[in-house]
Amino acid sequence: MPIPANSPLPNAFRLVRQILSTSTASEGLTTKELVREALTLCQSENPSPSPSPSPSQGDSSSTSSVISQSPIEPSLASLKGKGKNVVVGKKEKGVNVLPDGHPFISTSFLKSRILAVLQSQDLLLKSPRKSSSSSSSSTPSTPSGSGSSSSGGSSSSNSSSGKPTFVWKISSPRQSNLSTSQWDFPNHWDRLIQGVSPGQLSAEYTSNKIARQKEERERGLDSGKLRRTEKEIWDWQGRKDGITTTLERLHLNKRRAEARPKKERNRIERYESLFGGVKDEARERLGQAA
Repeated sequence: MPIPANSPLPNAFRLVRQILSTSTASEGLTTKELVREALTLCQSENPSPSPSPSPSQGDSSSTSSVISQSPIEPSLASLKGKGKNVVVGKKEKGVNVLPDGHPFISTSFLKSRILAVLQSQDLLLKSPRKSSSSSSSSTPSTPSGSGSSSSGGSSSSNSSSGKPTFVWKISSPRQSNLSTSQWDFPNHWDRLIQGVSPGQLSAEYTSNKIARQKEERERGLDSGKLRRTEKEIWDWQGRKDGITTTLERLHLNKRRAEARPKKERNRIERYESLFGGVKDEARERLGQAA
């Protein structure tokens, strides 16, 4: 099911893939660096004078001057004797750095509707940046070569404040060799860019992922690397008669409960060695008689 034709999502997905795939940063790019590179690409693709800020946004310099002149929070003297239920003025909204008509719309839209969707479908990997030294040594850059100094400053400020800085990069999930077909992640990207609904692709990818996980678990159980749960043992078709589970041995004391599995296995081995040979001889006699 395709999404509406006027939706900015396909172009936004294309832009994220283009920026991250052409970036030389080994660790990835932060959200701010993504926005900065997107603005650079937008200006290079559409060479035109910078658009004047909309009336709703206002001038950034005038906004900053107004905020500096009028304090947001009242002084302590004015709050004295007011009690705890004092309404403090709300902070002013930030200026949207993205121009009108940009696929990212805003930084908030980029985080919640684009990056979050790509991360939920294992197309992007979000990880914390290791340290300020490594981030300064590997300053992110794209063929446009913009935003190197400012990105280093933002990462250093975040590291000095103690807040972790997260970076985004295109992920390549490991898929083991199973009978279930592997998921084609490049085709997944292409279908998103072509306008296929992210919900439809998420449902298809989730069903494939569950099938592969189920097959991997069955392979681990057959090889002995994993242990079956009580319910899986009860439902297991290959379960031999006479083998009890932990829940079926709760009425026994500790010593008998620990010795019961070995006792049951020895009993089955003796039964198979005794009656297995008799059955083989009977089959041979029937074959000779026929």
